Amino acid sequence: MPPLKQIIRSRPFVISLHVLGWACFLFFPFFIYRIQILHTGFFIKELIDNLFLIGVFYLNIYVLIPRFFNGKKIVTYFALMIGVLLFITFQQATLDYYFFKNVSRRAPFIALRLDKKNHDGLVTERVFPPFHIRRFDTIGVQAVPAIPATLHGKPVPPAFSRMGVTLSAGEEPKLLQYLFFPEVLRRSGFFALLMLFMSGFIKIAMEWFKSEKQREELKVEKLNAELKFLKSQINPHFLFNCLNTIYSLAHKQSTQTEHAILKLSTIMRYMIYESNEDKVLLSQELKYLQDYIDIQRLRLPKDINIDYRMSGFPGSLRIEPMLLVPFVENAFKHGISYTEDAFIDINIDIVDETLNLEVRNSHFKERVAEKGGIGLQNVLKRLDMLYSNEHTIDIKEMESQFIVDLKIALKK
Repeated sequence: MPPLKQIIRSRPFVISLHVLGWACFLFFPFFIYRIQILHTGFFIKELIDNLFLIGVFYLNIYVLIPRFFNGKKIVTYFALMIGVLLFITFQQATLDYYFFKNVSRRAPFIALRLDKKNHDGLVTERVFPPFHIRRFDTIGVQAVPAIPATLHGKPVPPAFSRMGVTLSAGEEPKLLQYLFFPEVLRRSGFFALLMLFMSGFIKIAMEWFKSEKQREELKVEKLNAELKFLKSQINPHFLFNCLNTIYSLAHKQSTQTEHAILKLSTIMRYMIYESNEDKVLLSQELKYLQDYIDIQRLRLPKDINIDYRMSGFPGSLRIEPMLLVPFVENAFKHGISYTEDAFIDINIDIVDETLNLEVRNSHFKERVAEKGGIGLQNVLKRLDMLYSNEHTIDIKEMESQFIVDLKIALKK
C-alpha cells in the first residue's frame, strides 16, 4: 500500500477532492435555506450559474494569475478581473430574467416553510423572486406568478416594487430594468467576487507552499553539498596522516610495515566504498576507528600509554560515516610527545540508542600549534548540521589534559 503522502499528492485524489468540494458548494444552499423548490427548472438555472462561477474559479487560478499577475502585468490582470466580474453579473442576471419571465411563472415556484402567524414578521418582498408574489396555502407561504397580481381580489405590487422600480400590478420589467436592479447586481456580483478572491487566495497559498518546498529542497541540497565538501576534506587529511605513519615504519624498516599497509587497505576500502553513504552501521565506524588506532600504535613508542575501551552492543544502529575518528585523530596529533609523559585514553560506551565517546589526551601548553586542524573543525560543523538537537559535546582544555565528551542519539 502506498504511503499516505503519496496518496494525497496523486492526481485521482486531487480530482476527487475538487469534485467533493464543488458538490458541497452546489448543494449547500439547499440545506441552509428555509425554502422548498417547487419548480424543477430552477435547479437547471442554478446549475448553469454555478458552472459559470466554477469556470471563473479555474480561469483565475490557472490562467489569469499565472500569465498576468505573476508576470507583473498587474493593470492587465485587474482589468481582466473587472471584465470577468461584469460578464458573470450580466450572465446571471440575464439567465434569471428569462427564467423568471418565461419558465417559473407557469407554476408556483417556491415555498417557504414558515407558519402563517409568523408571516408578517419574517417574510418580506425581498424573499420572493421577481415576477412573483406571496400567497398563503397549507404549507405556509408560496410564491406565485405576478400576473395577475392580485390576492384576495386586491392588487398586489410585484416583489421588487419596494426596491425603487415603479410598476403597476401585473406589469413586467424590461431586461435593463431587471439587470440594474440593486438586488440582482448585489447577488450576481457577490458570487463572482467570491470566486475571484477565493481562487486568488488559494493560488497564492499554493505558490507560497511551492516556494517554501523549493526553499527547503535548496537548503537540503546546500547542506548535502557542504557535507560532501567537509567529508572530502576529511578523507585526504586522514589519508595523509596514515601515509605518514607507514612512511615512518618503512623508514625504521619495521616488521610491522606490511601489517600497517594491510590495515590501510581496509581503511581505504571503508573510505572509498562505504563512507559515501548517508549513514553506515555503527559497527563499521567502530571497526574503522580500531584500525586507525592500530596503525597509530605501530608508529609510536611503547612507553606512550594508549588505552582504548568499548562497551555495549552497536547492533543495527547507524551513524554518519567518518564522524568519530577526527576526535581520536586530534588526540594523536596534539597529545603525543617524545620528550614528556603522554597518554591517550579513548572510551566508547553504547547504552540503548545513545553513543558516548570520551577522549582524553595529554595537553602541552608550550607546544606550538601545528597548522591545519581541518578534521576537528569539520566534524563540529557536521555535528551541528546532522545532529543539531540530538547531540551534546563538551570540550575542556585543562592544564595537563584535553578532554572531549560527546553524546549522540542514534537511530536504527
